[in-house]
Amino acid sequence: MAQTQSPATLPPGADECVTADGSARRPYVELLGAVVRAPAELPRIRKGAQRWFADRDVNFGVPADGTAPIFPFDPIPRVIGASEWRNLHRALSQRAMALDHFVADCYGAQRALRHGVVPGSLVYSSTGYLRDIVGVRPPRSTWCHVSGIDVVRVHGSFCVLEDNVRVPSGVAYALEARRAMEEVAPEWFATNAVRRIDEYTKRLCRILQRIAPRPWEAAIAVLTPGPYNAAYYEHKLLAEEMGATLVEGNDLIVSEDEVYRRDADGGIQRVDVIYSRVNSEWLDPLVFRSESMVGAPGIIEAWRRGNVAIANAPGTGVADDKAIYPYVPAMIRYYLGEEPLIDNVATFDLADRVQRQHVIAHFATMVLKPVDASGGYDIHFGRLVGAAERAQLIARIEAAPRQWLAQEEVELSRAICLRSDGGLEPRAVDLRPFVLLDERPWITPGGLTRVAPDSHTLVVNSSQGGGSKDTWVLSR
Repeated sequence: MAQTQSPATLPPGADECVTADGSARRPYVELLGAVVRAPAELPRIRKGAQRWFADRDVNFGVPADGTAPIFPFDPIPRVIGASEWRNLHRALSQRAMALDHFVADCYGAQRALRHGVVPGSLVYSSTGYLRDIVGVRPPRSTWCHVSGIDVVRVHGSFCVLEDNVRVPSGVAYALEARRAMEEVAPEWFATNAVRRIDEYTKRLCRILQRIAPRPWEAAIAVLTPGPYNAAYYEHKLLAEEMGATLVEGNDLIVSEDEVYRRDADGGIQRVDVIYSRVNSEWLDPLVFRSESMVGAPGIIEAWRRGNVAIANAPGTGVADDKAIYPYVPAMIRYYLGEEPLIDNVATFDLADRVQRQHVIAHFATMVLKPVDASGGYDIHFGRLVGAAERAQLIARIEAAPRQWLAQEEVELSRAICLRSDGGLEPRAVDLRPFVLLDERPWITPGGLTRVAPDSHTLVVNSSQGGGSKDTWVLSR
């Protein structure tokens, strides 16, 4: 197949999509050919997608004046070839299974800790490790039912930047991006063999039904912190598409270790499964944080007794801890007896004195992150930090090294994006595929591609103004 060549039109800095001379990479040939032939169509497609989102209130963020902002969207899809996706699918399936084994081990025999595979000190000091549930075995022995694993392409190869198994979010925006693009740019799909992604909610619902104490008539509730949560739109969408009920903590009642919900008519209905979008430590004020207003008293005892299933299971946050991320390759070798199929970004455990000294000596090449933060907050790029701020940051790290993680700064791949003036520019991107664990792992083909808000910004997180693209996985 001939490659599209138009260096003046396709920015060569967009290495995710084009080669150094501006030619479209193989998976992008058909798509970028359409972009080159009809660049005036791009603003129309973007406007149509924005209208589609606005009409359906597809939003992300904390509402201001009662309305959350529309999720930023770029109309040029990100494309992954069939063979590359097969490799990524195997690698992420392997990783998700190892993370699930690790969580089970942390609350069970703790073999990996006793054998030194993962430092016990990191586990026991993790805010995600919940001592109150040691010895509990969840339904079907699965803990991490949904994983969102952030991957980036560096020098042409994918590697893992972060694992999200506590409350991974973003899948709704991937689903809605696809629906919008199918409506506003159907001609692009006619010339590209793009795999469908609309099976996700059916798969998720099936997993939730299987873990229910009454799988033949499972009543599923999606527990949300409420409309002021940034991802509230996602909570509503998933509840609607699974035929589940969206509830807040004050809608739930625990009586005799059974969980019920109040319905619209004032009655109560039994709940068999809770798909929780609330961090575990806020689920039950009787067991964890007594000040919690987003959980329900007694819910953990009901879960312990097997009267309700919770996904993801309480306690998965221990595998969400950024300080434990460097040890995931060792987990894969230990639990699965396999070599990791995907690498971590080079990462350093700052609780280790030797590694900490290395990071300080190479400060300008590092990215420093708080281990318990999310949303891209309080991230420091060493090369951008001034002398005074550097001294303060090093002092903070020395005072509490367990609270920080250092990674070597990597050059994220860049994809072609549409500027506000209609021109094209390269912007940094990452990818969050969503892994569902059942009898075997299943991954929706693609996931959420997050895009930096401009060509200069390095952080792609949605909470920092980043947007998204539709993610295409080709079937051939």
